[in-house]
Amino acid sequence: MLINKTILFAAEVAALLGYSTQYVYTLIHQGKLFAYKDPDGKAWRIPEKSITDYIQRQSAQYSRKR
Repeated sequence: MLINKTILFAAEVAALLGYSTQYVYTLIHQGKLFAYKDPDGKAWRIPEKSITDYIQRQSAQYSRKR
């Protein structure tokens, strides 16, 4: 996967994964998608590695179910 940014916002991750922004927030709060807030605490920041790790875990989980 090619991501041109190293840090993304929740709405960008939602568009990338085909999820709603609310579902991305749910993944963050459940600890399934690592994210952090800057000191101003206004927006979640999601590192590219967090996204690729999440996709790999989802792919592995799907593969085991088949």
